[in-house]
Amino acid sequence: MLRDQKGVLFSEMSEADAETFLSTKNNYLRTASYRKNYDKHTSGENEGKYIHLDFAYLAELSSLDLAFRSQILPMCIDIEHALKVKIVSAIESNPKEDGYSICDEFLAAYPYARSSIEEKADSIFTGELIDKYFDLCLVYETSASGKTSFKTRILSCDCPVWVFVEIVSFSTLVQFITFYNRKYPKSIPIDTKIVNPVRSLRNACAHNNCLFNNMRPCSTQPSEIISQFVSTIPTVAKEERKKKLKCRPLFEFSCLMYLYHTVVTEKVRKRRMAKLKEFIDHRLFRNADYFSDNQIVRTSLIYIKKLVDNFA
Repeated sequence: MLRDQKGVLFSEMSEADAETFLSTKNNYLRTASYRKNYDKHTSGENEGKYIHLDFAYLAELSSLDLAFRSQILPMCIDIEHALKVKIVSAIESNPKEDGYSICDEFLAAYPYARSSIEEKADSIFTGELIDKYFDLCLVYETSASGKTSFKTRILSCDCPVWVFVEIVSFSTLVQFITFYNRKYPKSIPIDTKIVNPVRSLRNACAHNNCLFNNMRPCSTQPSEIISQFVSTIPTVAKEERKKKLKCRPLFEFSCLMYLYHTVVTEKVRKRRMAKLKEFIDHRLFRNADYFSDNQIVRTSLIYIKKLVDNFA
C-alpha cells in the first residue's frame, strides 16, 4: 500500500528491512504519521502520491523524535522542580503567609484540585503524604447511572505548601502560581502563558507522543515574550522566527529554552545543555542528506540547532 498507493520509495531501506522495522521497532500508525511533512503530487500519473519520500526518511524521523524526547523530558522536569522551589521560597519569605492557609484557600477556590488529591490518596508515591496532612474519609456514593462505590473525600486540610507542591500535578502547580500572583501581584515573576506550553511538551514526552510528525507552520500564535526571546538569537532571521514559532512543537521547545535559562540553576543548566548539544552535534544531523530536498524538515532541525547552539 505504501509503495503502490502512497508512492513511498524503498531505495534507502529495502522492503524487507521496512517489514522488520514495522514488526520490531515501531508500528505503522506512528511511523507513517511523519509523512505529513511531505507534499503530494497534485496532478499527472502520480497524483496523490508523495514526492521524494523514502521509507527510510520516515524511520529516521521516528528515531530522531524518540531521541529528542528523551533529551528534553528531563529538562521539562527540571523546570517543574525549579518552579516548586520558587513557589516555596516566595511563600516562606512572605510575612503575611504561614505556608498553610494559602493551600486551604486554593483548594476552596479550585474544587478540581481537591478532587485530584483525593484520587491520589491510594498512590504508593503520594499516599502517605496525603494521609498525613489531610483528614480523609470514605464515602459511599451512587453515580447517575446507578453504580455505587466508595470514594475518598477530604474533610479538612493541614498541609504546608512545601508538601502541597509535591503532591499536585504540573497543571495544578501552574494554576497555583496564577492564584498566588493574583493575591500578591508579581510575587512569583513567571508568566504562566509560557509555562503551559512547557507543561504540554512535558506531557507529550511523558506519554510518548510524536513531536516531529508535522513540522509545518500552523495556527499557533506565540507570545510576545517568546518572540522577543528568539529575536535575540542572531542566527535566526525574522521570517524564520515567524514561521517556526507557528509550528506548535517548535514553539513549545522555544518556551522550554526560555524558561530553562530563566528558572533553572546554573549548575543543572550547564550539565543538561551540554548533553543536549552533544545530541544535536552527533545525532540530529547524522542522516541530514535524507532531508536535503525537504525544506520543512531540514529548516526545522536547523532551527532547533540554532536555539541550542546559542545557549549551550
